[in-house]
Amino acid sequence: MSFLLFVFAVAAAISSVDTTCGLNVLGSLESTKVSKMKYAVVYIFFCTLGGLLTGLIIGGANFLLKSFQLDLYYKPVIILIFLLFIGLELWNKAGLLPSGNFIVPSVWIKDAGYRTAALWGNILGMGFITLQAGVLFHCYVLISLFSAPWWLSVAAGFCFGMVRGMVFSLPFIRSFVYQMLEKRVFRHTALTAMRLFASYILLIGSIILIFMN
Repeated sequence: MSFLLFVFAVAAAISSVDTTCGLNVLGSLESTKVSKMKYAVVYIFFCTLGGLLTGLIIGGANFLLKSFQLDLYYKPVIILIFLLFIGLELWNKAGLLPSGNFIVPSVWIKDAGYRTAALWGNILGMGFITLQAGVLFHCYVLISLFSAPWWLSVAAGFCFGMVRGMVFSLPFIRSFVYQMLEKRVFRHTALTAMRLFASYILLIGSIILIFMN
């Protein structure tokens, strides 16, 4: 389960680029008038702090759940919810899941500076405040709630925030994202098609692994 926790934390962080907020961050970094390197460092640092905060919150909930002795039930629950997630992705209904709806002020994109990088990084690093692409973030939170020991939830939150910050800030990743946005796979952009494919593979693979263990 610990392995799946970090796989989903990283996958959720990477897939978050396929959102309006994610694409706006890429654009703001390109247009900033301050040092792009320093802007990226500030963004990554505060994004990591945001992920760590979420990890602490989930870790606390994880610790409380352990007192209810739910070990016999968490695997069937995870499998059932993962099957539901597969259905939501297949029918393009992932938007029904709980998600934040923070709207990025246009001035943050127009006048991107260090303060913007700090605010934006912290908000996106927390994850639950902004919209999420698909179900991977929800998978990460679900696995994190039942992982053992509880401090792994904190470590996974740190990992989520740091990877999310790096995905938006590293130049070669930004150029790859722009290329994927220009290509189409049926009715999706190549970026969305890759995210959906990764979701199906991870969800089905996780169900198999949980059954085997």
